[in-house]
Amino acid sequence: MTQQQSADLQTRKARLRASFITQLPKRLGELRERVSRLDPAQPPDRLNLQEIHRLFHTLKGSGATFGFPEVMAAARDAEQHLSQVLDGYEALGEELLDTLSHQLDALEHLEIDRGPCLPQEPPAQVALPARRSGRDITTSRGEHSIYVCDDDPEVVAELAMQLGCFGYRVTAFTSLARLHRAVAETPPAAVILDVVFPEGINAGPEALAEINRLTGQPVPTIFISNREDFGARLHAVQAGGSAYCTKPVKTVEMVEILDLITDTTPVEPFHILIVDDDPDLAQYHALILEAAGMVTRVLNNPALVLQQLETFQADLMLVDLYMPLCSGPELAQVLRQVPAHVGLPIIYISSETDAERQFRALAAGADGFLTKPIAPKRLVAEIRLRAERMRTLRSLMVRDSLTGLFNHNTILQLLEIAVAAALRGNTPLSFAMIDIDHFKQVNDSHGHNVGDQVLMALGRTLRLRMRDSDVVGRYGGEEFAVVMIGASAERAMQVLDALRQSFAAVTFAGEGGQQFHSTFSAGLAAFPDFTDPTTLQEAADRALYQAKRHGRNRIECATVATEPRP
Repeated sequence: MTQQQSADLQTRKARLRASFITQLPKRLGELRERVSRLDPAQPPDRLNLQEIHRLFHTLKGSGATFGFPEVMAAARDAEQHLSQVLDGYEALGEELLDTLSHQLDALEHLEIDRGPCLPQEPPAQVALPARRSGRDITTSRGEHSIYVCDDDPEVVAELAMQLGCFGYRVTAFTSLARLHRAVAETPPAAVILDVVFPEGINAGPEALAEINRLTGQPVPTIFISNREDFGARLHAVQAGGSAYCTKPVKTVEMVEILDLITDTTPVEPFHILIVDDDPDLAQYHALILEAAGMVTRVLNNPALVLQQLETFQADLMLVDLYMPLCSGPELAQVLRQVPAHVGLPIIYISSETDAERQFRALAAGADGFLTKPIAPKRLVAEIRLRAERMRTLRSLMVRDSLTGLFNHNTILQLLEIAVAAALRGNTPLSFAMIDIDHFKQVNDSHGHNVGDQVLMALGRTLRLRMRDSDVVGRYGGEEFAVVMIGASAERAMQVLDALRQSFAAVTFAGEGGQQFHSTFSAGLAAFPDFTDPTTLQEAADRALYQAKRHGRNRIECATVATEPRP
């Protein structure tokens, strides 16, 4: 996001907030009029009660979203009492009318701050950039169409703006009927839908169930609501909802869910190495696994396994127990001698049914035993289960658990590989060290949970905005590293500065609701100015130090001319 885009966003937010303030007296007037029609001496007007409940419900969400916690608290108290009446747990009496009147008095006499205040109620909330496609990271993704439907136009507009900043194409609706028609004409990637509408306190789930029934193609849907009760959540589940978020919507939570339910990136297929001296059986098992979407490689000679593993990164090996020259257990022991293959899952497949022999074979270093013949479905299930476990373990070994980026050791190993490739091909390469400014103050002022949100936000910014060919890692603490393959210093500088501006525009909220922004500084060094991994790291680190000295929130590039003389 550019500085101009960030400024425009803040302006539009301020307009929405101002609109809420302007409309508040009218909303309170309507509530006052409807509450005045309630008479404990008469049978309750259920339609009027439902409308009062809806109005307080909407006011509660709007107050929280636009930074008025007092409005939210008063409306929430009234809404809770009305919910008890509508559900039959509380009678409509003078005490309830006094409560509603008291809450309306409090709302009408609030001193509303008309300044550009952001919401104070929600916990750590982050607006995050979206994934970029292709080689140019400055182009917008625009991959997924999202429909947002809420009867409060201000909440819809606010949510639509935020998601639009994340690269989602958002269409806003305030009417269930219009949403229904739009889904029927052009199904979206996902729907974000309120639970409560004028039609009823569960109108959102009921509408989704009807839409899915008529279209025959369930739409991934995230429900949003001020309601936190079991009944609302159950209705959402029964209607086919994918997730449920309470208002005010937490941006990072919403984006993570949308990323998950709209992700169409194909999963890398499992790679299975089959070792069996019977070519026909080996090919048969290979066909079964390939039909399930896996990639297989067949060897009939176990002596070729080590050579094959140099070029075929197997997630699992399927090995015959009895083979000439080298049995399955002997092959397992050979593989366990090689550190790189200590964790590679090995599954025996054999017609051996003797339990004692199976146990001895497993003791040699294998992970499972399948008996021939084996049903195709079971073979696929067994292999997939163990291969998934192996892939997860591999990821844990090379990635940082908080950000999902490569860890310190892995980023250095990949830098060495990238520099070697640049030397061979005489191609450009840039290496950047990135450090979050004043990160200790973030932890001290807002808490470590919020600090983790800042780290995850920067990690996600880097992961989703950089090219697939770039290597991104968490170097340690609040420090990150990026290897930009094929990028000159000038190009890398442009990319990093665009990312710097985007990250500086991200809005966070501390544990107490205080809004703040975070920035980063970066040091850049490029090949061929620096020709080995060590000098690249050292030069980038010195450039980062210069960026800190020169005021932070900036990028400095190391050159040979600026390097200290030996």
